[in-house]
Amino acid sequence: MSIWTFRHRVLSACFGVALVLTLSGCLAADTGSERGLAKPKVALASATIVPDKLVVKGPKGFCIDRRSLKSGRSGGFALLVSCAALDEEARGIGLETAILTLQAQPQSKEAARAEAGSLARAFAGIQPIYQENGDGMSLVHLAQGGDVIIPNGEPKHWRAALNFNGYLVGLALYSEKGGVASGGTGKALLIEFAEAVLAANLRADVE
Repeated sequence: MSIWTFRHRVLSACFGVALVLTLSGCLAADTGSERGLAKPKVALASATIVPDKLVVKGPKGFCIDRRSLKSGRSGGFALLVSCAALDEEARGIGLETAILTLQAQPQSKEAARAEAGSLARAFAGIQPIYQENGDGMSLVHLAQGGDVIIPNGEPKHWRAALNFNGYLVGLALYSEKGGVASGGTGKALLIEFAEAVLAANLRADVE
């Protein structure tokens, strides 16, 4: 099994769990407040995915849902939505804007570096319609699959990959039907996401 196929299956499984956590969390009653306990902060500006190796941070206006966060030496996962949607007064998770995900796993010596051709081949079954190699990042636009991931989703969605500190980092963007995932705005947002992650890690190195 190729590393890309493996990443796709793990990401789909993790995303399903994370989305359920996000939906249930936004709609659930504030039981902590009822018991007089401090409510844990749900929205995080940044978080560690791999200790001493990788930090995740979203583009402007996006926060990490703490309930989705998985972190460890073997890799990790994070789901990000609009910060406003994670406010305790929110009634939904802002699917009309976008859902972003990040997954990291160790880069094996046998695996090729992240590049658009590899991504397109890995997702050939869901019809890549665009691919591009950028500065340290590759990305593809896929015609199908986004509506399987989220309710009333846009089938088209964006995925990207980059190598960082010995880890393969996969990014994805989904939206409601007709939302940003369907076109160039989604591409720009995914690139902004990648740049935010890289910038956060450069700052972490300096600190």
